[in-house]
Amino acid sequence: MSAISKVHGLTRSIVAAQRAAREALGAHHVPADRVVNTDLLEHLAALAHQCGREVGVLVDRVGAVREVIVGRRWQVWLDSVPPRSTAHSLSGLRLLEVHPQAGGHPTEADRRFLVDAGLDLLVTCGTDHGRPTEVWVATLNAHRRRLTVVEEGPLTAETAAHLDLNSRVRAVEDALRQSVLPARRPRAERAVLAALRHPEASDEEIGASLEELRRLAETAGASVAGVVVQRRAKREPATFLGRGKVAEVLRLCEAREAQMVIIDQELTPVQQRNLEQELGLKVVDRTALILDIFARRAQSREGRLQVELAQTSYALPRLAGRGVWLSRLGGGIGTRGPGDTKLEVDSRRLRQRITDLRQEIEALSRHRRLQRAARREAALPAVALVGYTNAGKSTLLNALSEGGAFVEDKLFATLDPLVRKVTLPNHQPVLVVDTVGFIQKLPTQLVAAFKATLEEVAEADLLVHVVDLSHPRWREQVATVQSVLADLGAGDKPVVYALNKTDRTSRERVREALEALPGAVPVSALQGVGLLNLLRRISQVVPGRPVRRRWSIPYERARLLALIHDKGRVLVEEYGEAQITVEAEVPASVADWLEAVLAGRRPA
Repeated sequence: MSAISKVHGLTRSIVAAQRAAREALGAHHVPADRVVNTDLLEHLAALAHQCGREVGVLVDRVGAVREVIVGRRWQVWLDSVPPRSTAHSLSGLRLLEVHPQAGGHPTEADRRFLVDAGLDLLVTCGTDHGRPTEVWVATLNAHRRRLTVVEEGPLTAETAAHLDLNSRVRAVEDALRQSVLPARRPRAERAVLAALRHPEASDEEIGASLEELRRLAETAGASVAGVVVQRRAKREPATFLGRGKVAEVLRLCEAREAQMVIIDQELTPVQQRNLEQELGLKVVDRTALILDIFARRAQSREGRLQVELAQTSYALPRLAGRGVWLSRLGGGIGTRGPGDTKLEVDSRRLRQRITDLRQEIEALSRHRRLQRAARREAALPAVALVGYTNAGKSTLLNALSEGGAFVEDKLFATLDPLVRKVTLPNHQPVLVVDTVGFIQKLPTQLVAAFKATLEEVAEADLLVHVVDLSHPRWREQVATVQSVLADLGAGDKPVVYALNKTDRTSRERVREALEALPGAVPVSALQGVGLLNLLRRISQVVPGRPVRRRWSIPYERARLLALIHDKGRVLVEEYGEAQITVEAEVPASVADWLEAVLAGRRPA
């Protein structure tokens, strides 16, 4: 009996007898020089009839069954098919596929899988009451710099069993050697989006949320094949969506030939595992999707370390949730074993990696703190650009500084903070810092992992909140950013609102925003409109250059020392018999206030 390396697809709903029949497929062996044998076709036809779904097997060139799949999931196999060793060779595997209905003609998805995987050949067959009907054999052909599919059929099962395999493989590989085929571009994964919304949610709110999810999916490189929304007050504990909606998602995935499902919320490990078993597809939640985007975008060493920490922290509970029953439980009789299980080893490795990553990030964080201290030594105020992702922060930084910040019309184009020096209209230089964009339901793993980077926001002297005024739900985006800033401890910092993308919106919306956000400045970073007004507004709000002063503070007014520590940088602090001598750098306004208080010109 050959060892079946993987079983894919909709295996959860298969009853025990069908499961045993599926496992028995490994006992079949196709003659090495034949395309197929009748026993295997009959076995596949019986199983497809019992399951009511397509059943397929991958067979190698020695005739052994290597993989089994239940349900139309051929594209999922692409990761399992080994890459062709050369451009002129095939994969060494053939797909034998049986449909649960009489028609056995290859579908467009079958042909595409044959081409994408570079299979030796494809055999499709229909069924009639569990018996094989017409059989089709499809092979590749290289013609005029492109791969085409050649089909033979319809054939009987007995005729197909006498077809020679080797001659067909040799003919295809000879044609490949004589042709110069262009390099194939990887096809984007097709995804179905699924969301759960409260019954009272408006259509506009649902549409805006799904549009953001679609943009996230496309930024990650997926192609959206369809959307399913369920209105429900509470999530299903086992599968997130209700059973009926899970079945609807399955039908849509099969109809649209999707390879993955993206859920617009974070799933528990149990929910993700159950959905993957029900659908026979990869299931990705919103958190994993955002983490994948960050992994693609991170360029600096610090950014890559922070993304890896977030991904590892996300993966650890899901690793443990995949089979706690595999672990040895506690100690005592019946629990002792020869050593750690693979689950325990993997968990320990992940925990150790998390510890190592945190130590490396902390070292980089110390370096970043030294950089900030050097900037304070230079007495340059820091202005941080914050805002919802894709609001135009990097474009605004380039417009203000003529810098070279990376700009792209995709979510999370900027992950690593970028600092540029900008001179305000009053000739005061400031440092403008571009930061990572925020988003609704920002994964907690990201907030924790990017703590060192987000410190740039918490340590800034002024925040410029860039608002994408062209977005229909800009108010919700502003509220999201304000909420994240409060979580970071930066909710009480002075803020200047830059109403960006005014070239794409109406005057009525600009007036509405100015009423909602008094003191905001309309700009168009792309067109360079309103930038001088924005710089003037920043110069009015940003703290001035700190001044260096020396004070003698009586002990009865020692509480002023805490103010100096809070508002400035203490250089010298000496305690005498009757007073404390302090030399510090503080904003000019604070220095003037302190001198007035100490001189008795105003109350403390």
